[in-house]
Amino acid sequence: MAGHGRDLEFDISVEPLADPPDWAARVSRAADRAGLDLVGIQDHPYKRRFLDTWTLISTLVPVTEHGLLLPR
Repeated sequence: MAGHGRDLEFDISVEPLADPPDWAARVSRAADRAGLDLVGIQDHPYKRRFLDTWTLISTLVPVTEHGLLLPR
């Protein structure tokens, strides 16, 4: 299915929680297994309970084979 000349893509938005520390990796692997196209990471640096988005994305690259990682 296409719209405006682009294929339809499906994604998930991951909350970059610091606790538990492996939360984003588990969600990213599940999204990868499910065949989702995009994995978005919330970028709210003012929240103390969140990990830094750009650093977190760099740790998710090795565990995500198909999904495109991006900040939100």
